[in-house]
Amino acid sequence: MAKKNYYEIFKLYPPIDLGQLQETYKQLIFEHHPDRNPTKAEWAIEQTMEIVEAYNVLSDPQKRELYNFQVKTDIRREIGELFGIKKGLLKIKKSKEELEAEEHFQKGIAFFEDKDSWNQAQHEWVTCIKLIPGFVNAHYNLGVLYGYQGNFKDAVACLERAIKYNSGDYEAKKTLSTAMGFVYGKKV
Repeated sequence: MAKKNYYEIFKLYPPIDLGQLQETYKQLIFEHHPDRNPTKAEWAIEQTMEIVEAYNVLSDPQKRELYNFQVKTDIRREIGELFGIKKGLLKIKKSKEELEAEEHFQKGIAFFEDKDSWNQAQHEWVTCIKLIPGFVNAHYNLGVLYGYQGNFKDAVACLERAIKYNSGDYEAKKTLSTAMGFVYGKKV
């Protein structure tokens, strides 16, 4: 899910100084205000709304931390390895459960792209896990989704399960560490 880069709007980067953020905000609002751009009123309104939205997020420490998680973390779009599937010499085709789980995984990705459909994305990835408990990327995506929603306790649980199935998944370990920082109140 592509996220607007609020830091780019202000040309400020972490760690940010709130005084400088406020000063830059006032300057940008003044420059982009519709009254100062009457020939481009629609553009000016869009720019002003984007500046206000970015300021509201970056000026609030909790919103900024959640935003930083969303910017740094994205879901996985590849099926990846499915753990717990018996692979034998005669197993050439995927099982019905594997095919169904992969279909639900892809549906979850499509639903994730629209914030209003996140509950449906969650349902699809949970269905993957019911079909194949060792579906690591479904666990990972659920963890990221819960993190996007600010539900870091559930994010931690999902990411821990992903690591349980694939202990060498360093990206999941890094994301887990970030999510745990929110749960236990540590700065990450």
